Amino acid sequence: MSELQVKSKKAYSEQLRSGASFYSGLLRTLIAAIIIGSITCGYLWYWLYRYEKQSINGALTQYMTDIYNRNWDKVYYDDTRYFQELNSKDAVTQYLLYIVTGSEFKPGGCTFVWVESSGGNEYYDVYYRQNKICALEATKPENSKVWKVRALIGALEYEFDTLDDSTFRINDIPITYANSHESDQVPGGFENYGLEEQLPTVTKYYVRNLIGNPPVQPEKEDDIAVRDHSAYRYYIGPKPTPEQYSEYAGEINDTAMAYCQYITEDGTLYDLKQHLLPGTVFYDAVNSFDNQWFTTHENISYQNIEISDILPIGENAFIGSIRFDYVVTAVNVSQTYSNFYQMYFIKDKNDQWKCINIYTVSDDGAENSLPQIETTETEEKDTE
Repeated sequence: MSELQVKSKKAYSEQLRSGASFYSGLLRTLIAAIIIGSITCGYLWYWLYRYEKQSINGALTQYMTDIYNRNWDKVYYDDTRYFQELNSKDAVTQYLLYIVTGSEFKPGGCTFVWVESSGGNEYYDVYYRQNKICALEATKPENSKVWKVRALIGALEYEFDTLDDSTFRINDIPITYANSHESDQVPGGFENYGLEEQLPTVTKYYVRNLIGNPPVQPEKEDDIAVRDHSAYRYYIGPKPTPEQYSEYAGEINDTAMAYCQYITEDGTLYDLKQHLLPGTVFYDAVNSFDNQWFTTHENISYQNIEISDILPIGENAFIGSIRFDYVVTAVNVSQTYSNFYQMYFIKDKNDQWKCINIYTVSDDGAENSLPQIETTETEEKDTE
């Protein structure tokens, strides 16, 4: 081999080594860039994820995801830990399940529209495909970087009228003066009758965001809670004495019987009006009631009488309820009317008990009940 060929081969080998060194360096640089880029992207993703998780929008989305996935334990745990949750777990679960099954939403497609800020909390309406699903409340606890969220039930507000400084709990949470309240008020079912001087005053508590009838727990052993079926209202006060219970139960029974007998023409208007206080809306409605529609029959009887929820309203008023079956027989054919009345009584100037209102309760499952004598009162009726 000539000297020229040797030099040429040597130069070619050096070029190969130089090229290999270049590409090796380039590969190392590329690998390093990929590693650095991956770390940077991972770091950026981490901070974006952390920001999203800590943002209020992220918390709202996560809440909707939790109810969509039916994570009821987690949802209710957060409710009771970070909010004053007065509803039971079953009530909350049923409400949220209704949202899930009724809306058919996807969490990622929800839009959150800010409504207001109040007391450090934020309130949003949730929309999916332009349809409102529910309302949410968000709070950021002290020393927490993450917002906590719960669903709001809506505008359903209950009134609790407490007698004799009675105290009570809902879902084992004390209701105190810290809750919305008014002192020295007339008991709800006895308002607007001009009888204020005969009635004790009550402290009215107003509680919102309740699902259905709340589990009211009087603090005092001798107190009871009675639901007012004519409105979203409860009365809390001392139980009646045995003597009071006997007296009040007799008045309830006699008035209910006279009421039914007048409707079916087995009693006279005079018989019924002896039990009523003149001048009330109910009294005027009785005067204008036409009971000529009821068919001729041979006899009547009362069965399954149950008197309950008697509560004294001071010394001059009380409330109570009665359930019974009213059986009407005609030519060996009988018809049973299942009735549930809540009745309100007050003493007149002659110290006699008079009924100021009879409310026919419709949530007892009875389909065949005697008609209610309609009044023009505008109280919010119980439709649950």
